[in-house]
Order: sequence, then C-alpha cells, then structure tokens
Amino acid sequence: MECMSTDIPSPTDIPAQIGTELHELAPDAQRRVLEFVRSLKPLGSGMSIDALKKHIGSISSDEGRAMRDAIEAGCEQVNMDEW
Repeated sequence: MECMSTDIPSPTDIPAQIGTELHELAPDAQRRVLEFVRSLKPLGSGMSIDALKKHIGSISSDEGRAMRDAIEAGCEQVNMDEW
C-alpha cells in the first residue's frame, strides 16, 4: 500500500489531489467517496424534496418508536441539581 503524503496541501490543491486519488479507485469505492462527500454538505432550506425522498422508509416503525421512547425517557427530564 502506498503511503499518503503528510504535507498539508493548499486549499486550491485539495480538489486536484482528491481527483487524482479518486481516479485510482474502483467504481464502487468512487461511489462511496461520492456518498461521503455529499454527507458532509449541510442540510438546509436548499435541499431538494427529491434528495429528502430517498430517505423515506429507511427507518422502520419499530425503530422510530424505539427512538421516540429513548428521547422521551432520556431527554424530557429536568434535573434541577444539574446546573
């Protein structure tokens, strides 16, 4: 395995270096990199409905209930001595 350089690239060099590294990856790894890069982008009012729709159904009803129960059990309590 080739060692990566420890030099800190300038901000303008980073996209070029990423591109160079990306071209050496297999297509499946390239897709994973793309998904990772997209995950780094902040969600906000600019996110399209289509981008949100791909997540519909990714959490089961049971998982949703378990999350709700955990939030209610752990987050909706006030400890007056905590502060």
